[in-house]
Amino acid sequence: MQKELEAMRTALVLRNYATRTIDTYVSLLRRYLEQLKKPIEDVMPTDIQEWQFSLVGKKVSWSLFNQAVCALKFYFKHVRNCEWSVELIPFQRTRRRLPTVLSRDEVARLLEASRRNPKHYAMVATLYSTGLRLSELLSLKILDIDSAEMLVHVHQGKGGKDRQVQLSPQLLTILRDYYRACLVKPTTWLFPGARPDIPMDPSGIQRMITIAALKARIDKHVSPHTLRHSFATHLLEDRTDLCTIQAILGHSNLKTTGIYLHVATDHLKSVRNPLDHLPTVGAPSSGRSR
Repeated sequence: MQKELEAMRTALVLRNYATRTIDTYVSLLRRYLEQLKKPIEDVMPTDIQEWQFSLVGKKVSWSLFNQAVCALKFYFKHVRNCEWSVELIPFQRTRRRLPTVLSRDEVARLLEASRRNPKHYAMVATLYSTGLRLSELLSLKILDIDSAEMLVHVHQGKGGKDRQVQLSPQLLTILRDYYRACLVKPTTWLFPGARPDIPMDPSGIQRMITIAALKARIDKHVSPHTLRHSFATHLLEDRTDLCTIQAILGHSNLKTTGIYLHVATDHLKSVRNPLDHLPTVGAPSSGRSR
């Protein structure tokens, strides 16, 4: 098994996959190989589909199921160079739900609920003002805050891509206040963990936002990603075009960004309904026709 795992890791590294993706794919391949009861060279699509069916029976999440599909497709195509088509390994479809979005008033209340702790306040403000993913927030370094150009540099975001987002003057003030309030000044990471040389643990931020949402009396499930959704939705309501929002969020596909068209209520209200703009035809008669 170890030989197969090392070959998988090597193939992923050579193709410049992100470190987190490499670790995930290798882990999922290990999970598959551990239950395999025949030599790997004898595996056919029906064998993989049987394993997939067992995953469905265990009620694994949609995302984990499809990550496993991606991992196995990569392995059988690029490592084993199998003769059969990897397209025979099916993905699992899911019903797409609209994201949870906070109103502007709810965002203000969430910020107010976290204000007493300068670090918590700065993290909530950064998530909302930049639309960063939680992993991207944790990877921010002090040098990524470019006050001269008023930009935030995001290095190796999802898919291993770099991008830049706008640095709000108000966010810059909040970050400077946070830095001044730190007894032990951050030297590398903008939001260090218990030790200054390591980033903060993601579970700590998730827990902090959950508590702040309760204090703010927000009757919604609020997570760090909710602030990203809210940021994008509010940009759209302010008439920012979808392509710009796509670039800011770091989406590879415009379809992903397009989901915010369904939740931007101000945007929907501005649409001219065709029924309201038909030629005047007179009001319907309330009496019986003769």
